[in-house]
Amino acid sequence: QMFKGFEKVKDVQYVYTPFDSSLCGVKLEANNKKQYLLTGQILSDGKVLTHLCNYIEPWDDLSLSQKKSLNQRYQMGCGCKVS
Repeated sequence: QMFKGFEKVKDVQYVYTPFDSSLCGVKLEANNKKQYLLTGQILSDGKVLTHLCNYIEPWDDLSLSQKKSLNQRYQMGCGCKVS
């Protein structure tokens, strides 16, 4: 898991999204242990929110270059925490 925002939220247990797609809600497959690259916002109450306007991609659909960059290159300039 790579997460930028640990200074605001120490431990993310839930990612929130609006109820359905007409409200920009995102449906993700959670039962088959599919992994995703998610972007979103941290709200003032500490909730992590994602919606259709954010970048959301199944991890297996990313190119090898994207995966390598997320795990190694991108963190060099962003102060992200990678674990």
